[in-house]
Amino acid sequence: MPRLTFHLIPNAHLDPVWLWDWREGLNEGIITVRTILDLMDEHKDLTFIRGEAAIYQHIERHDPKTFRRIARHVKSGRWDVVGGTMIQPDTNLPMTETFSRHFARAQNYFISRFGKPARVAWAADSFGHSAGLPEILADAGIHGFAFTRPAMPANKPAFWWEGPGGSRVMGYHPAVAWYGCEREEMISRLDQNLAAAGNYDINNVGVFLGLGNHGGGPTRRHLQEIAQWARAHPQVRVIYSGLHKLFEALSKEVKANGDDFLPTHRGEMNFVLRGCYSAVAKYKFIYRKAEALLSSAERTDAIISAATKSQPADLGEAWDGLLFNSFHDILPGSSIERAFDEQIEWMGGVIHRGQEAEVAALNRLAMQVDTRVPAGKGDNPSAVALLVWNPHPQEFRGHVELEASLDYRPIWAYRGRDNEVPLEVRRPGGKPLPFQVVRTEHSAMTELPWRKRVVVPVVLPPLGWSVVSMQYKQGAAPPAVKSPATARDGAIDNGIYRVTAAAGGKGIRIARRGKDVLGKVGLTAITVEDPWGSWGGMAEEPESLDLSHLRHEWKVSEVQTLETGPQRATLWVRLTGGNSRLDLSFALYRGRDAVDVFARVFWDERSARLKLVMPVGDRAEFDVPGATVTRPPAGEVPGGRWVRVKGKGSTFGFASDALYNFDCRDGAFRATVVRASRYANDVKTAPSEEPWRPAVDSGELKFRFLLTPGNAQLPALARQLEEPPAALHVPSKPGPLKATGSFASLAPSTMKLLSLKPAENGQGLILRLQETSGKSTTPQLNWLGRKLDLGSIEAFKIATWRLMAGSFGWKVDRSDTIER
Repeated sequence: MPRLTFHLIPNAHLDPVWLWDWREGLNEGIITVRTILDLMDEHKDLTFIRGEAAIYQHIERHDPKTFRRIARHVKSGRWDVVGGTMIQPDTNLPMTETFSRHFARAQNYFISRFGKPARVAWAADSFGHSAGLPEILADAGIHGFAFTRPAMPANKPAFWWEGPGGSRVMGYHPAVAWYGCEREEMISRLDQNLAAAGNYDINNVGVFLGLGNHGGGPTRRHLQEIAQWARAHPQVRVIYSGLHKLFEALSKEVKANGDDFLPTHRGEMNFVLRGCYSAVAKYKFIYRKAEALLSSAERTDAIISAATKSQPADLGEAWDGLLFNSFHDILPGSSIERAFDEQIEWMGGVIHRGQEAEVAALNRLAMQVDTRVPAGKGDNPSAVALLVWNPHPQEFRGHVELEASLDYRPIWAYRGRDNEVPLEVRRPGGKPLPFQVVRTEHSAMTELPWRKRVVVPVVLPPLGWSVVSMQYKQGAAPPAVKSPATARDGAIDNGIYRVTAAAGGKGIRIARRGKDVLGKVGLTAITVEDPWGSWGGMAEEPESLDLSHLRHEWKVSEVQTLETGPQRATLWVRLTGGNSRLDLSFALYRGRDAVDVFARVFWDERSARLKLVMPVGDRAEFDVPGATVTRPPAGEVPGGRWVRVKGKGSTFGFASDALYNFDCRDGAFRATVVRASRYANDVKTAPSEEPWRPAVDSGELKFRFLLTPGNAQLPALARQLEEPPAALHVPSKPGPLKATGSFASLAPSTMKLLSLKPAENGQGLILRLQETSGKSTTPQLNWLGRKLDLGSIEAFKIATWRLMAGSFGWKVDRSDTIER
């Protein structure tokens, strides 16, 4: 019997969006599948693999006859449903729960249509893989992971890939070539695999074949040449197979040879095509917003629905939109301009649906809460009631901005004296709150007092609410406060931080407790040359990995003090470089150990990228999907919601609601804001070349970031930056619930809440957590007035529970896979 078995893996990689739009891409799914099915009718031993539930759904909806043909081949074993995801996502940039939701949505679909889930994940073309992916895969019930980028991390095509919590899956990277092949190379592909097989002792070899990128698959010539080669090589068993059969055979080999038969790889499998970590920022920014808002809105809706015994919102379509748009040529920024215009529009719809669900849930809550506020004297208006909601399972202590109209018409008595309008803000129970009046969002009719915007310190219970009132009231004044935030020309201070800038300077100095955080120069910005296309260096050219050739060192051109305290002091700084400018509004809140920054960049460059430079150290810990990873200087690298930089004797924390790409070098941490490549471009392009071809991201972009010590509070601050408290104007009325309260809480804070959502099958709610401290922990969940026993979670593991309401209260069951 031959020692070697070649498992032929016919496939047709299809990018549903890339050099074409989603309509063409999904319809090509129909065209390709029909062609493959016809070929399978001719060749009774031909097999085929297909992942991506979104493509199956499109076929089922628009060509049900073809879908039924697929189902018959799935049942016969010739058609292998793989992947387990809605689409093949980027595997570095989405949040952890986005991956989990891919598997929840897709696997339930596969089970409903084909009677079984996929157990082998398939990342044909994704650009590197997060260190935490094994934890996510294991929680989803995935046993194997096949991929083709980057190169093998081990000396065998098969290996164990282990996550930070010890979860592991079997990885497989073809020893030869990529996921597909050209029309004429089948014989050489088989010859190369035979030669490579002599370098390792694995008997089962995956041989991937088929035209790909825009569909395709195996051709008649491929099948003829395979038969020809097999006859000439009787020492090799050549079979048409699939990913599940390949991994089953490899598992048998491991069982026969011992667990250490395969090498083990721990950590990430990166980096590759690094331009994708920052290409098309305008899409990345809106995707990140949609991801955070949808997660927060769903959690808010789920807990309020449980508490009020109401039907939760159906956010499935919104999630499917988000998941589709995490595809590895959309989120990484490597598609055409027309496609991105449409994907941005799609993301707008996802955001709106999340907003709809959130406001509906908060209104249901408001109807149950005692929202009574002070009435006005005589014919004067009553106070405005605002329901302020904390979407996190830990207490929120900080500031919120609230804006309301004080009456239905301007307050004519104070015409031209807007600064003198007496205002009162009250917390639940009626006690006045300190506040600071700040600019409204409009600049119309400024001489007519009407709307007011205030910054207010609040304490919000976990997954809970407080009713705050705002009222025009004669004789009212905010209570005095200790240690106010203060400002003077070119400087702001809150007793912890001091931020200073001067026109003509190079940067913005930031000191914490009298010590410069970012050296004497401070936070600066630079433009560096970046002639590389969407993917960066296609061959990982060394000069594409470390982009440091300066085009512009930015300078401070204008400085203005916008707010002087006592709750918040704000310094507006404009930096300019080349044809572009960057407006940074630095805010220091009273008592807050962080510097909050709102950024607005006006970008007009070509073949370049903008970096923020922070000289704090060049070794950093990055939040990545499912894990954290510490890296030395390594060129351009992907990061997540926060970064902890290790400097001399201290740590520095950075978090943003938009940025994904960073590098460390020469003692500095640098964050890429935007890059001016060309759409779907893979060649070096000088700034002056093809001036008629648009440079990506010309125009305005907005984002937020914060600077803080790199302590244990950094992850929580990053979550609050992306998912801040929500405030809603509500009617004043009595209700059975108190003016402040909490529905649920989770401790300790190192227990990360990934999702709280309705179950896919409608049976109860799904709670998903990840342990992040690195030690086995017993989470403490208070749920609607009861403590629920969740048991313990091992270090860095992801765990899922189902919460069910019964006649005797809520009960909880541990799920051994992502969802049942």
